[in-house]
Amino acid sequence: MRIKVYLFLVPFLILVGWFLIKKNSDKPNGGYTIFKPTGVRHEFPYVDLEQKRVIGTVSYKGQTYMTVVIDVENDTVQIEGSVDELGNLTMDKDSYVDMFKSQAKYFIENNIDNPTKHYEELKEHSS
Repeated sequence: MRIKVYLFLVPFLILVGWFLIKKNSDKPNGGYTIFKPTGVRHEFPYVDLEQKRVIGTVSYKGQTYMTVVIDVENDTVQIEGSVDELGNLTMDKDSYVDMFKSQAKYFIENNIDNPTKHYEELKEHSS
């Protein structure tokens, strides 16, 4: 009697499993994302190639909320201010610090003393 139940139950479970997989795989996995500027700006107002120091700032509506000073040669970071007040408009502090450190290293390694000009040239060449 027990074997007869299993002979019926196993194919039934396989059929139900196949149906559920088929049903869920027919749905598209896509969607869309809308990117909208928040007004939060990050900039590099100071790059000193000689001392290998870079300053990055995070500002919103003309007010600077955080300044990060990166000494690439000594691998040190000084942080003044906070982005906490900006809430969901911005990334967290650690993300900005990581980004600023990465960009500072890039600027120093590639002898870029004017990041704004450098990015504008990149835009021109990609068009």
